[in-house]
Amino acid sequence: MERRRFIAAGMMAGLATSVAARAEEAGHHHGHDHGAAADGAHDHPPLYAALSAASAHCVETGNNCMRHCFGMVAMKDTSMVSCMASVHDLIAACDALQAIAAVNSPHTRVMARAVAEVCTACETECGKFPDIAECRACRDSCKACAAECRKIAA
Repeated sequence: MERRRFIAAGMMAGLATSVAARAEEAGHHHGHDHGAAADGAHDHPPLYAALSAASAHCVETGNNCMRHCFGMVAMKDTSMVSCMASVHDLIAACDALQAIAAVNSPHTRVMARAVAEVCTACETECGKFPDIAECRACRDSCKACAAECRKIAA
């Protein structure tokens, strides 16, 4: 059994060396010099910074709203179940959008179009509970994120 581990470790080390060499080679082929900018600037700026921030904020306020909804359900109050379902979708969609927008994915525009719909639906559901701070914050965040999504999707 010890021999198998030794062989597997050797294969993994070889693979790691190969991947590192290819990554180094690829960097040189593209003419990148990431250490050249003295001012810390780089040649890959975020294209969707506002969208990424808006979607991240939606996740944050959505989690707060979801926590409140869970609390209500724990108290046997199911009046916010539709809101909870909508916020669940919002969190998943905005988390995914934030992740792809942050890396300038070419799929950002298409995803933004879909997430705008999710945000609008959640805004409507949270709007049914204007007296609850968490729902109000989520609603406002959804409205802002949907607006950012529409700017990108246009």
